[in-house]
Amino acid sequence: MNTRSKMLMVPLLALSMACGAAVTARAATDVSLQINFGSTPHWVGVPGTQVREIRRQDHSDYDVFQYGRRYYAYNYMNQRWYISRRGRGRFTLIDTRSVPRELRRIPRDHWRNYPTAWEDSRSGGMNGSSMSLMVTFGSAPRWSTINGTNVQIVFGDARPNYDVFRYGGNYYAYSGDRWYSSSRESGRFNMIEASAVPSEFSRVPREQWRNYPPAWGNRNNNSPGNSPGNSNGRGNGKGGNGRGGRGGN
Repeated sequence: MNTRSKMLMVPLLALSMACGAAVTARAATDVSLQINFGSTPHWVGVPGTQVREIRRQDHSDYDVFQYGRRYYAYNYMNQRWYISRRGRGRFTLIDTRSVPRELRRIPRDHWRNYPTAWEDSRSGGMNGSSMSLMVTFGSAPRWSTINGTNVQIVFGDARPNYDVFRYGGNYYAYSGDRWYSSSRESGRFNMIEASAVPSEFSRVPREQWRNYPPAWGNRNNNSPGNSPGNSNGRGNGKGGNGRGGRGGN
């Protein structure tokens, strides 16, 4: 190899080493996250959940929550989750499947950056599957009975922007022209056939719906013969496979 070739090899080798160092540094950043605060953070409970969050004025650049004895951080830049035994310092990367389901109950307005993978959850999305629906509330829901029916509904700010009802010890949600049911008031609801929808819902006045089922047309809501799921208008109130009872995940 002549002198000129050697001179050309030196800058190329230096460039290669610099690129390698950059990749290594990025990989190291991905597997851990450093959380710092300007002052001692104040932790407060998130309404309707068992999660604690940092008071708004103490927020870091990331979303940080406490659940149980662990702290969880979400980095929107790489859409990854991290965990730690302490509320500050170094957090270690974890798989998304290791993130507690309770964190999904945190209302969107309590996040700096809502997880991209959860974008459709709060708005009645399918979470990648039309067979289920993730139901959450803005705060602890308070159920009230709709006049003239045995159906209960949530009023106020806690009400999501899709329809959720309680009837016969079970919970029902209507979103995207599909029906879902669960034995719990929040969390994952499983899709059910329209024929399994209790006829009692046909008595719920149109003004009490977020989105009145278009398949029901101009039916007389108070007519027992116009039930959405049972031609005899009796309805069994079961819908899904749940056995009743309240509670979250």
